[in-house]
Amino acid sequence: MPESRPNRITDAEIADPRWKDLYRIGGIASILIAAAILFAIAAFFIWPFKPGSASTADIFAALQADRLGGLMSLDLPMPVIVLISSLPLLALYVALKRVNESYALMALVLGLISIVAVIPARPLAELVLLSENYAKATSEAARNHYLAAGESLHALFNGTAWMVYTVLGGISALIFSLLMLRSRVFGRITPYIGFANVVGGLGIFIPVIGIPLSLLATFGGVIWSILLARTFFRLGWQT
Repeated sequence: MPESRPNRITDAEIADPRWKDLYRIGGIASILIAAAILFAIAAFFIWPFKPGSASTADIFAALQADRLGGLMSLDLPMPVIVLISSLPLLALYVALKRVNESYALMALVLGLISIVAVIPARPLAELVLLSENYAKATSEAARNHYLAAGESLHALFNGTAWMVYTVLGGISALIFSLLMLRSRVFGRITPYIGFANVVGGLGIFIPVIGIPLSLLATFGGVIWSILLARTFFRLGWQT
């Protein structure tokens, strides 16, 4: 990182009236994200994650028997949460660009790329369509065709796009957290929660302990979002 400035950035320096609506929207989005993560955690115990543990035929059957439950087992909350997170990312960039605009811009771009990567990593509509075609198929050859197509989509859940999302999203959060340390605006707890979330999120690649670390990062995401919301609301309504 470049040389530190003598004094850390304060609220008064970044509470630009031009960005007050973005801060407010970022705060609302952060609250929605925290609530959605808690919902996703609860939903996981009702509809366990199927990709990687169930066959494509079982996934098709689940989508036909219970459309909502089938989608929840395919991680439906994930793309919703990630797309909403684009709003706090924009607010973070505006709040931290005075610390170092180059690094803040890099963090923003990496974060947005990670968000885009989630879309192909969660081909939910495509699997629903294939499940319908599979159920309507009248020949074994047709069913095998739809199963083969489903298998290729099934592999995307833990494929390259998912890895891109995990790694670039982690780097983005790491950079933003480092910038927070040079600003008085977010306090001391928020950046360290960010560091812990990065470690937990990237820890998914570690055998055995990866899943527990990822679960801790998920709970940490709730705390992180609430802390961000508190700061964004303060900036959004500060004159």
